[in-house]
Amino acid sequence: MRPIPLKLREKIAADAFMHHCIHYTCHGKPEWEHAIIVGGKQLNEAWAIVPVCTYHHRGEGLNKQYNRYKAFNRATDADFNKYPKSAAAWLQEKHYLNSIYD
Repeated sequence: MRPIPLKLREKIAADAFMHHCIHYTCHGKPEWEHAIIVGGKQLNEAWAIVPVCTYHHRGEGLNKQYNRYKAFNRATDADFNKYPKSAAAWLQEKHYLNSIYD
């Protein structure tokens, strides 16, 4: 597990999106999950971290695919372009996940 740096923690803590589980019918207290992994390491970018309650993070409700969908849809083109080796694959996965969840 890779810790979230203090500066990033402060940034995401100020984001109202990060205060509610992404499963909107859920009212559990959110934890922050690194939804995107690069080179076997958790990506410490605000868009790549999503709020999920314990049930949806560590319980039977865990759905990594949905978590990636939410993360990819928070990312901008500039965010993807910071990772040129992964960007094309991420955009393809984003389109695929959007076809499932939109």
